[in-house]
Amino acid sequence: MSLEMERRVAKLEQEMMDLRQELEGLKRQKSVEKTSTLSPRKPIIEQSTPKPAQNLKPKTTAPEKKMQPQRTLEERIMWALPKLFMVILVMGVLWGLKLVSDYGYLSNEVKIILAYTLSLALAAIAYALEHKKIGSSAITISLYGGAFIVGILTTAASAILYEIIGLTMALVIAVVYIGYGIAISYLKKNEVLTIFVAFTSLLLPYLLEYMDFSPIIILIYVVVLFTMLQFVIHQHKQKLALYIATFFSELAVSIIAFMNNDNRVVFAIGFLVVLTIFYTSWCCLYNAESKLKYIHVGLQFSLGAFSLLLLNFIISPIEYSEALLLILVCLFAALAGYGYKQKWQEAFDSAVTLAFITLFNTLLVMNFPEKVDHLLIPFITFAGVMMSLRLRISLMKVVSSFLFMITLALSFIIHGPTPLFSIDHASLIMPGIYLLIIYLYARRPKETLTVFEKLMKDLYVIDFLAVITTGYFLAYTGKLDVTYFTGVGNIPHLMCIILALLFAGSLLVPTKYKGRALTPVLSVFFILFTLMLEVIPYNMQGVEWLNIVTRIVYIAVIVAIVIDLLMNGRIYQIYQEKIEKRLDPIVSAGVVLSMISVWGLISQLTYNSLLDWKLSIAFSTITLFLTASIALWLSTLRNLRTLRITGFIILVIAFIKLIFFDLSALDLLIRAALFITIGGIGLLLSGRLLRK
Repeated sequence: MSLEMERRVAKLEQEMMDLRQELEGLKRQKSVEKTSTLSPRKPIIEQSTPKPAQNLKPKTTAPEKKMQPQRTLEERIMWALPKLFMVILVMGVLWGLKLVSDYGYLSNEVKIILAYTLSLALAAIAYALEHKKIGSSAITISLYGGAFIVGILTTAASAILYEIIGLTMALVIAVVYIGYGIAISYLKKNEVLTIFVAFTSLLLPYLLEYMDFSPIIILIYVVVLFTMLQFVIHQHKQKLALYIATFFSELAVSIIAFMNNDNRVVFAIGFLVVLTIFYTSWCCLYNAESKLKYIHVGLQFSLGAFSLLLLNFIISPIEYSEALLLILVCLFAALAGYGYKQKWQEAFDSAVTLAFITLFNTLLVMNFPEKVDHLLIPFITFAGVMMSLRLRISLMKVVSSFLFMITLALSFIIHGPTPLFSIDHASLIMPGIYLLIIYLYARRPKETLTVFEKLMKDLYVIDFLAVITTGYFLAYTGKLDVTYFTGVGNIPHLMCIILALLFAGSLLVPTKYKGRALTPVLSVFFILFTLMLEVIPYNMQGVEWLNIVTRIVYIAVIVAIVIDLLMNGRIYQIYQEKIEKRLDPIVSAGVVLSMISVWGLISQLTYNSLLDWKLSIAFSTITLFLTASIALWLSTLRNLRTLRITGFIILVIAFIKLIFFDLSALDLLIRAALFITIGGIGLLLSGRLLRK
């Protein structure tokens, strides 16, 4: 017994040594602040019990994120009130000076001196409050901004309105105030102050234009000012100030360019420099993780499109304006490349779209040989759609598709199929081929769908693209028909034949290839054209053989569909789930349409004098009895109740026509042949029905 106790004690001592080594290892790790030691109060067996592995792992504490408190709406209003009251104060001072001037108490010189004194006093008060730490920062910023406002307005009034200060001196004072404004914007880190300084400073180019300064100097001033503002904007992450400063800088360059026609190339280059600086700053400030990233991308895209519009106005008198547009294409392409490298999908999307729009615009201003641009412009829009589909860029899909549909409509309206071998005819055909390629490429399977692609799928966009593609080819066939076969007022029978064949073909193609909307739309038009060809007598005019062939094709298509459904053919197998419960009414409608189509064929033959009118009456009656017999026979075979009722109704109509119309209209020979034929058909039908 003593030996066993000694073994147990030795084993426990070994475990104790192991535990102590583990505790020493835990003490060395930085992540563990406190380590537990063996308690002498606990029994040795309890202390020697090995603890779970997870308790021996060091506990790592994640660094706490510093949450910046967000201002409430009430706090924002309180911060905005000093700025608002400062503007009101400045307006009150200006109106007071005007009132004093109206009564003649003060001369213009004294008013200007008082205004400058007010400006300096506001800046001094703001500095004193800030130095002594009296009042809030909102009051201090408002005073600094008020000093800038009063100084700039006083300088403009003294130089332009009162002509007290020389123009050169006024320019120097204005530059000093602008430097002061940029300095306080940088030091006070207030975005509203930066926006106002940028807006007010960019009014100086109009003063310089009034002073007859060189347009090149004015352009350099705008570019330098915009560049200096970037230090403030980039340092304090002032994105809204960036957009507003860019907008007014581009506007200033454009207005000065419109007022000087001699240096348009220089102004266009300066405009591109401003735009390049903007996109450089935008890339530095863009945050792909921000919740407002879509707003920033949208503002960037809007400014890009607005810049393209202004650049078109600037370069309109320039001879080789496409070269400047190509530089802009390269700028947007560089932005797209940087966005792709940084994996900014939205920024990449908008930049590629802007590059495509600019390239399209460049081609529009180029001077091509006659009618070559009619082929090139649809191709460029088609290439843009294919690029957007390949890169899966949502915004570019919308823009390029919109441009492509416009060029598609214009190409169809402008061009015609005459002469047969011409650029006009090719310009009419190629957009339809582009549509087909776009549809086939857009239908390709994808492993995952983006949010935009899911939305387009839910809205049946790709499915309706198949309808648009088919409709374009039908419209093209209609133009061929009107040009080469029928007159303007006649029905385009060739188009009707193509419609029937496309409808029959769409029934044989699975839905994953043709889309969900093509067959329903074609079926509606097929039924409409079937009724229109038979009901309206005017449609019998035109080319005789084409009218007859059209009617035969429609009859063949309807009969083929009915036979396929009754024989459980390919059409029945594709649409089995939808047709199985509606087979009876569909077959009944097919039988009735077949009968109407045969009647139309008989009327067409009679109209073209290919069939005697008495024989046409007999054949129409035979058609009624034959249709009724087939309907009753098929209803018995497949147990179709609606078809049986349809057969009986047609049979009643046939007897009424035979008794009340045919007996008086037909001579004895035709009457005898008719009754023999109908009697034979009736006996055969009766035997079949009784057998069943």
